Amino acid sequence: MAFSGDLEHLSIVDVIQLLHTSRKTGTLKVKGRKGEILLAFGDGYLMGASHYEQGARIGNILVETGVVSTEAIQQALAIQQTAGSNRKPLIATLLENNLADRNAAYRGLETLIELAIVEILTWKKGTFALHPDELLVCDEFRYFPDKLHEEISLPTEHVLMDALRIFDEKMRDGLLQMEEEEPAVSPGAAPEQSSPAAALSADDLGLGDLDTITRKKPAFHEALRDEATAALQQTQQINEAVRAAVARLQQSTSLPEASLILLETVSVLFPRALTLVVWDKELVAERSIGITAPRESGPGPVMGFRIPLASAYLFSFVLDKGLLFYGRSEDQALVQHLYPVIGKPLEPKVLLLPLKLGRRVVAMIYADSGDKPANDVPTVQLERCAEAAAQAIERSVQRSTPQ
Repeated sequence: MAFSGDLEHLSIVDVIQLLHTSRKTGTLKVKGRKGEILLAFGDGYLMGASHYEQGARIGNILVETGVVSTEAIQQALAIQQTAGSNRKPLIATLLENNLADRNAAYRGLETLIELAIVEILTWKKGTFALHPDELLVCDEFRYFPDKLHEEISLPTEHVLMDALRIFDEKMRDGLLQMEEEEPAVSPGAAPEQSSPAAALSADDLGLGDLDTITRKKPAFHEALRDEATAALQQTQQINEAVRAAVARLQQSTSLPEASLILLETVSVLFPRALTLVVWDKELVAERSIGITAPRESGPGPVMGFRIPLASAYLFSFVLDKGLLFYGRSEDQALVQHLYPVIGKPLEPKVLLLPLKLGRRVVAMIYADSGDKPANDVPTVQLERCAEAAAQAIERSVQRSTPQ
């Protein structure tokens, strides 16, 4: 067992980010008083999930969301029953027999994973363990490279981001409740008497015993200790920065202030960061950190140079999709318009984090590792911060609009 611990010491969000950034493969088993939930990872990407609730099964979700009909599910099950040793998972059976649309089926599976994560977020107690050499073969998982012609993974950051959004919305609307703590026993109080039947209940013999086990902090296999510890420290660092940024953004009153807070948050992870404001058919360089002055000096003055969007495929992609980009790029706009001004980074791995007003991207934060090697970063938390910044901008616009 390579990685295990207690949810009281490490949240499920941190665990998922850690497995993603360290590119791990295996099955994460999360146990709580209610039951066990499994999350499958392949090279750090979410591949599937298994929920203890019968209603949260992939077949039920596909039917409820209108992806397939009940008849199609029955037909797929019949094919499975006659397949013998060639039996494939439910989703694979549906897809390979043209009983479901591929993209819609993947969205259904993403819904299952989000439901599983949202459920775990309500737990106050539980344990987790990664089994790195185990990808469970059951109908809830879709990562079967030996059986499927195509291997497709779900974007971990976006799935986690959606799960956190769903969790926040359901908590706000009163549709979710956090797991209740067990009542404390007063010193010297006599224990409650229970019947023999209660003493032999499934809770007492099974998951109920988890609360009596001495809790342990996350334990690492020696081969993974260094990289896991470094990734965990980085994750905790950005989590703290994001929490502080969200608190500041709640008091923010303007677009410049919100974009500056976002810039400062990104600079926690990147040696160089720059705000680019969308203006007509070009991007205008605003304030930066670590470019015109040492990083420790904080935000520098407005730089003012411009990048035409006509030759900027990567920037245009982020503007059109409104999605974060973090990866290697030799985009023409970077080489011809950005690097001549700020200098080329040691590695061509860059971050573009959009800042939106409604559905429109009004600015973006560019960041790179400067003269240092590029590292993986927990981008899902940066997206959460960008969402908070977008909400701050919307509030400021509403306050300035005459009623």
